[in-house]
Amino acid sequence: MKSQGNENKKILYLLIIAAFLQLLLLYYFKYQNQNLSILNLNLENAGNLYNLIIYSVIIILLFISLINKKLKLNLRLLSSLLVVSYLFLIFGFISTKIRLPFNSIYIFGQFGNKLFTGLCYTFYQLLIFVLMFVLIFAFKKNQNKIFVKASVFSICLMIGFLFYSFFFIASRQERVKLQPLNNKTAYTVVVLGAAVWSDNKPSPILAARVDKAIDILKNYRVEHLYFTGSNAPGELSEAEVALNYLKSKNIPTDRIITESNTTSTTEQIQFIKNKISDEAKSNLIVISDAFHLVRIKEISKFHQLKIKTIASELELNFFSDIYNKLRESLALTVFWFFAI
Repeated sequence: MKSQGNENKKILYLLIIAAFLQLLLLYYFKYQNQNLSILNLNLENAGNLYNLIIYSVIIILLFISLINKKLKLNLRLLSSLLVVSYLFLIFGFISTKIRLPFNSIYIFGQFGNKLFTGLCYTFYQLLIFVLMFVLIFAFKKNQNKIFVKASVFSICLMIGFLFYSFFFIASRQERVKLQPLNNKTAYTVVVLGAAVWSDNKPSPILAARVDKAIDILKNYRVEHLYFTGSNAPGELSEAEVALNYLKSKNIPTDRIITESNTTSTTEQIQFIKNKISDEAKSNLIVISDAFHLVRIKEISKFHQLKIKTIASELELNFFSDIYNKLRESLALTVFWFFAI
């Protein structure tokens, strides 16, 4: 009996060490996902803080389990959850570094490779939440169906984070809509890409972003105007479609630069950080939609990048507004937790 207790203690110590190392690995992967060094780690960033809180709860509960011998822990279940979560975390990271055969799939504006990465990270996070709730439920007398209960609570928690992200966006989008400009400063303007419709026509969202850029071109000094964004299969790039739309408005293109390689908002922020000069970044304006700009601000903070943001004047109906905010909520939550 005593030897069994010692064996259980060894397993708990290993779980504590493994959980702590997994947190460090997660931070390392997050910064690698943004082509940054782990030395840039900042716990004041919301996502990094959420990661720290979740793992702190897990590690504290494991320490309590060491002290409280009355707790009945399913160590095999805990070990399995942690091992499989490691696998999904590593698979998710590796999938961003190798060429996968899923890019012929294009769903909800995302290539198949990115969807695969997102699924790997999602299953990893679900398993970590399940691990946390299994430990919490170990304090209850009724241990029946503990895995099922932990799974249900974990899914509810993930949905809760989505709702939190939704209200985070809704409460902050007014702050990022319009930041004051003056006629004496020469600005660098970056228009982020958006969906292209059939026959290479700009979607209303993309057209509204370009319209706002045209308004700034006409009323303020603009050194350069960048259009960004890659393309879906069989389409012109978002940057090229934006340029063609601007030409149709009889606007001179001598100050226009197109960037057609970035496939996501995070890549576009990296483009701004790495390819635009420090002097230009000091007076940089990013144009997008109000619901999108909140996430842009969060990504910029992660990169320690200060930018001005201005929203397009696109007016969406109620259902389109909700749909776009929900998409942004999912994207913001994924960025907070995994920096992708």
